[in-house]
Amino acid sequence: MKKNLIISYVNKLTKQDIINYLNKENIEYTNDELDLIYNAIKNDYEVILSNDFDKYITNYKFNLNEKLYNKILEKYNEYKKFIE
Repeated sequence: MKKNLIISYVNKLTKQDIINYLNKENIEYTNDELDLIYNAIKNDYEVILSNDFDKYITNYKFNLNEKLYNKILEKYNEYKKFIE
């Protein structure tokens, strides 16, 4: 059930949704970072939902600014209990 809700959300997710969230959180980002996040969510959500997220996100550590990278880790750890 949870996975189906997440898949439905991912299918509806737009870049503007990500922009709105980042702006609300006062997190600076580049267009390249935005594209990377959007494509990762849209294409790799199954890996992101798996227990291999820490290994997965490490691949992007040097492609994201530090604040953005840390916010992704923070939010993942905050919400992972809802996807387990």
